[in-house]
Amino acid sequence: MKRKHSLISTTVGLLFVAGLTACGAEQDAGGDPEDVDTGGETEEAEGETEEVGDADADIRIGMSVLDLGNPFFVSLTEDVEAIAEEDGYEVIINDPQDDVNQQIDAIQNFVSQGVDAIIVTATDQNAIDDAVTEATEADIPVIAHTTMLENADAWVGADEYDMGTALGEQAGDWINEVHDGAGEVGIINFDQIEQVIDRKEGIIDGIKEQADGAEVVGDQQAGDPNAAYEVSEGFIQANPDLVGIFSFNDAGALGAANAAEAAGLDDEEFAVGGIDAVPEAIEAIRDGGHLKFTVDQQPDLTAETLMDVTNAILNDEDYEEENEIEVQPVSEDNIDDF
Repeated sequence: MKRKHSLISTTVGLLFVAGLTACGAEQDAGGDPEDVDTGGETEEAEGETEEVGDADADIRIGMSVLDLGNPFFVSLTEDVEAIAEEDGYEVIINDPQDDVNQQIDAIQNFVSQGVDAIIVTATDQNAIDDAVTEATEADIPVIAHTTMLENADAWVGADEYDMGTALGEQAGDWINEVHDGAGEVGIINFDQIEQVIDRKEGIIDGIKEQADGAEVVGDQQAGDPNAAYEVSEGFIQANPDLVGIFSFNDAGALGAANAAEAAGLDDEEFAVGGIDAVPEAIEAIRDGGHLKFTVDQQPDLTAETLMDVTNAILNDEDYEEENEIEVQPVSEDNIDDF
């Protein structure tokens, strides 16, 4: 469906509040969890502000992601930043670090600063609804990324369930080939975010569709490589017949791969997979080893689509309300394409 959105203000704002945790999940699949920097300086309130681009630009838009400790959001914001600079926009990034209260504060600050568009990846779609409504009532268009928001003007993102299924089917095919369609697996989740539950369910369904003898014996939350290492270590110790660990993101997969290597598991008999296709995961798959699968959400195409939709709204042009980004399974079979 196409819509138009008229702006009262003639200025447009692109705001990014840059968090200091961007390097948090940069971990080699063969390293030790202590080698990973999963944090940075602590931000206060809605986060620290960094202006990027032309400070005198007429274009200003606010963007709040989930957590810049996740390499996917690092790639996404860098791609948006590059497009904004090319277009002569001013840029500021908000990193709420998965804290819904920080994200609410950020959106409310965007409104009080008089920005003319907001891009948001919701930490909690219900909790931020009032803040999103404040923005739309102020005639500030809101573009939702990943999670659809009832009051947003448009949505851009990959389908969470399909994303999970793309990983699960790869894992299931591997279990069929290596373990005759049966085996115990562990799942690393992040159930505190509603839409990521759909992703987890897609992983499990995809595995069982391809390997009906597979059994989930562990299902636990971990949001970064260090936490995933600890969770995976527990899975491995409690389940000696475990054949794989599959994570809602690559940060978790990298931690799981390290745990598998530390436990001395045979990488021909044990598989790890994640989602996001971050550079560290791509390199690990290319090198061979426990980490065998990921799923590309195409952050570059996502950023391009977000900015195209935002520009269309701001210029009172036709635009699509729903813009789905196709996901791409990644394994040794197509690793040379990445």
